[in-house]
Amino acid sequence: MTVVLTAKQIEDLAAFAKEDGQPQYTITTGTIPEFEADDGEIIPEYKGLIAYSESLEHGVLQLDD
Repeated sequence: MTVVLTAKQIEDLAAFAKEDGQPQYTITTGTIPEFEADDGEIIPEYKGLIAYSESLEHGVLQLDD
């Protein structure tokens, strides 16, 4: 599988990794189901390229254009 990232996606991933602080990330395609955020906002379903670490306590980055 070939993954092509735009410069903006690379910048977003670098900022996410710096803030998240995990040693490595997996980049794949996937679906994040719709959910309600802590502040009550409804976050819509996302299907596309994502980056995540092995930590259950850290986030998932949506790498949409």
